Amino acid sequence: MPGIDKLPIEETFEDSPQTRSLLGVFEEDADAISNYSQKLFQAMNRIYDAQNELSAATHLTSKLLKEYEKQRFPLCSDDEVMSSTLQHFAKVIDELSSCHAVLSTQLADAMMFPITQFKERDLKGKTLKFHSHFFTLETDHRYDKGIELYTAQKNKGNT
Repeated sequence: MPGIDKLPIEETFEDSPQTRSLLGVFEEDADAISNYSQKLFQAMNRIYDAQNELSAATHLTSKLLKEYEKQRFPLCSDDEVMSSTLQHFAKVIDELSSCHAVLSTQLADAMMFPITQFKERDLKGKTLKFHSHFFTLETDHRYDKGIELYTAQKNKGNT
């Protein structure tokens, strides 16, 4: 329904089929955006987890490269060229690992925090709040209607 962005509260008291239908459209829309944001969250979380794994793997690689000097291989004599090359490579991998760690932190701050906030605070919180308000209003309205009908029946019985 293009152009409809609110459900007028006055119409909810009437409890007409049109209001119920419009409420159903809003509920479908809320479910659709909730499902979409959940899928988006999962995709972003996969990126974040992959970046953390990459950071851990590069850190481990650097650590293993640094430990080469401590290794003793029975068939190999001390190879200074190999040792210095691996130490230099370990430093490069260390720098790369640091970059991955920084990127992981930036992903957490710039990507995961906002989507989590949106999902938890805006979607869940507001949807549940509006849902409970509507049913409170609906219950109050039904109570008032019931009192009205009871009073009407009682007055009919007295006359």
